Amino acid sequence: MTERITKRLRISKQVGTPLYRQLQQQLEDLIVSGTWRPREPLPSETELAARLDISVMTVRQAMGLLVNRGLIYREKGRGTFVAPRPLERSLQRLGSFTEDMRARGREPSAQTLLCEVVPAPAQIAADLGFCPGTPVLHLRRLRLVDGFPVALHDAYVTRTDITHAELNSVGSLYALLEQRGIELDEAREVLEAVVADTTTAELLRIRRGAPLLQVTRITWDRHHVPVESITALCRADMYHYSVTLRR
Repeated sequence: MTERITKRLRISKQVGTPLYRQLQQQLEDLIVSGTWRPREPLPSETELAARLDISVMTVRQAMGLLVNRGLIYREKGRGTFVAPRPLERSLQRLGSFTEDMRARGREPSAQTLLCEVVPAPAQIAADLGFCPGTPVLHLRRLRLVDGFPVALHDAYVTRTDITHAELNSVGSLYALLEQRGIELDEAREVLEAVVADTTTAELLRIRRGAPLLQVTRITWDRHHVPVESITALCRADMYHYSVTLRR
């Protein structure tokens, strides 16, 4: 399929448009139109350069623009691939990651990296209305959509009786809390721009220093009792937040 698609590429050295821009625009059109589907591999820079009779540096410039636009991604030792579609997130409804993705027809999953009861750090204790050192459940999960890593969630939960096995069985923390009779009612989110450290970059398959969207959320139940404090580090190239404003 890759060869069939690359045969559509035409680079002209007779027009005024820079060669790397011609290649970037044609590749972008193939991706946006769906001709090149999410997670399909792209040819190597060397292969494209030879096929189109242009320099590897020209191809690298075009690829760099597509990476910056979130249309393709690189995996060390594997190659370059078409990025999955961005995730549009509305700020008008309180819902879990799992609920949100399933509502969009996407397949959510998670890798639980940590699930243990710990003494609440000072800031977490303040968020949850506890004294520092009060036992809380610490959950760290890598969140995936259609098998692709999109966010790292670091949550502290007031219910310390939740087990790793239960969480894996139900899939959604919010659904599990509701099974325990906790009715989630309200949350406050703060969004900030940060960059990926080495560990986060490896988990999310991005470069160290790549932009991330940090979402900090405190969730309350219907009695306005804090239930969860979570920090989510989301791939900036994969998340679009939207809010409707009226006057």
